Amino acid sequence: MSRDHANKPNSFVPVLLAAGAALVASIFSAAAIALDEDQAFKREEGAIFAAASVIACNLLDGRSTKKRVGDKSDDLQRPRKYFCWDRQRAKFCINMDYLGPHPTFGPDDFQRIFRVSRTTYDRLHNYLCEMQPFFRDGIDATKREKISSHAKILIGLKYLAYGTTVNAFRDYFQVGESTAMKCVKLLTKEVTNSPFCKEFFKSMTSSDARRVEAYHSTVHGVRGMIGSLDCSHVVWGNCPVAHHGQFQGKEGKPTLVVEAMVDHSLYVWHAVFGYCGTLNDLTIWDSSLLLQAMCDGTFDEIDFQFTIGGEQFQKLWLLVDGIYPPLSRFVKPISVPIGDTEALFSMWQEAKRKDVERFFGVFKKKFYLFGRPIPLAFIEDILDAFYCCLILHNMAVRERLDASSDVMESELHYDCVDDTAVADEAQLDARVNPALQYTNLKEEHVNERVLEVEYLSALGINVVDLTLPLDVQRISLLPQYQRVAQHRWNQLYNGNDHLKLSKAIARELKINYDEYKKRNSSS
Repeated sequence: MSRDHANKPNSFVPVLLAAGAALVASIFSAAAIALDEDQAFKREEGAIFAAASVIACNLLDGRSTKKRVGDKSDDLQRPRKYFCWDRQRAKFCINMDYLGPHPTFGPDDFQRIFRVSRTTYDRLHNYLCEMQPFFRDGIDATKREKISSHAKILIGLKYLAYGTTVNAFRDYFQVGESTAMKCVKLLTKEVTNSPFCKEFFKSMTSSDARRVEAYHSTVHGVRGMIGSLDCSHVVWGNCPVAHHGQFQGKEGKPTLVVEAMVDHSLYVWHAVFGYCGTLNDLTIWDSSLLLQAMCDGTFDEIDFQFTIGGEQFQKLWLLVDGIYPPLSRFVKPISVPIGDTEALFSMWQEAKRKDVERFFGVFKKKFYLFGRPIPLAFIEDILDAFYCCLILHNMAVRERLDASSDVMESELHYDCVDDTAVADEAQLDARVNPALQYTNLKEEHVNERVLEVEYLSALGINVVDLTLPLDVQRISLLPQYQRVAQHRWNQLYNGNDHLKLSKAIARELKINYDEYKKRNSSS
């Protein structure tokens, strides 16, 4: 019976096979479902990403239509535009119009357009071509002829003269905007640092003082005057916003202030530009180089003796307005004149002080860069441009005086591009103050070094300090220099000397006026 059971086929095998087949089928079915779900998720993710891309592109397109002024994002994507400048044509036009043997515009028109004479321009051209390789003619890296040196200099002079954008002259001179501004900045910098500065913008010497005093004595009728002193504001149109509070002047706009001393011929003997617009004439005078020269004795070197109204004087003087202090070298107007003598003095003072006012009017019209809001942003570039224009102005005045011309320079002689715009550290000769040059030397520091040297010598250490004896001598001389400086200060701020000078001038004017009336009555 057991043998029959052993030989009987196993009935559980079909069941196991069926169960295994069902399990494998269920596994494959689950895998297929999972694969379908994954593909569906990827399809949904791709659709979302595509929609996001479309939305982003639409947003960017909408933003590009409302981009801010000055946004150059599109310019970076576009290829750079190349201008094929016709340099030969510009050179030919310059020679035909201005510099040729028979130019269309003569010397007078050249000076009226570029604010300098042909003689002065030739000097500038020779100097710039010699000292600055940028202004030299030749062949550039592309084997083309360089921009003409005359074009580079003339576009800089035109920019200073008219104060407008350099784009107004690019078509004639055939240069790019960045190249034109480079011409302007190099021109102003080279002229400011040139020997022309020492020749035409120097301190007044003794011979200059005698010549200017004699000239003013002939023109104004009073001895001892060497010029007029005043300040003027220039609007800084492109002042950085962070500096508006520091430079905002009485005009309600950021301004730069210039202090100038000018004679009757409009020659500038002293000028400092760049003061903040928040300062007035009095606060500027407190830090003026002219005040320093009067205190350290430099200004005394040009003094000489002269007579006014029967009295002897030794100090040369200046005409100023009422805000300045009553110094012994200043002649101010009388605010409330009493009597004919004081009234005549006030009328004379206010009339003759117009020399410096006339200079500011001529200078701003002549170089209209400073007659309108200044478009430059960096103070260094503005200073270079101002002192360059000042040197060119003095060169023109000196040339007119050498030619013995009686025609005075007027602001009506110069044309400007825009007359509707309302805009009302130079390389000066270094002046060392001998009375105050040792104040930076601390007495306690010198004494500490003396004690240290003595202590080391006592220990047998030989220390050699070559500057120590000289410093000890300076310290001993310091009180004497301070007393000299204080004495000059008291002399300068002597109100009695100021009144004495004013009364003497009033008497001199009264005498001259009486003689004038007598001559007219007799004739």
